[in-house]
Amino acid sequence: MDISTCTPETIIQFLTDMVEELDRARNNHQPENYCAFLHGQISGLAIALRTLYPGPGNWGEKAALILRPVITEHKCDCRD
Repeated sequence: MDISTCTPETIIQFLTDMVEELDRARNNHQPENYCAFLHGQISGLAIALRTLYPGPGNWGEKAALILRPVITEHKCDCRD
């Protein structure tokens, strides 16, 4: 993926896909270093979106809601 040409929507979708991949990796007992790698990538994307698009209702807030289950293991449909 060429991040320089990505839209925020593309990055949000990529972030969502990575969170799902991390969930699958944890459920399938993948090695901890792979889960840690995914966790770092997810956190980095969310922080970048929050920094570039701050404020309520913006991409940073959407990224934070996607990231929430990774940090707190909170499960709900808050994003919808």
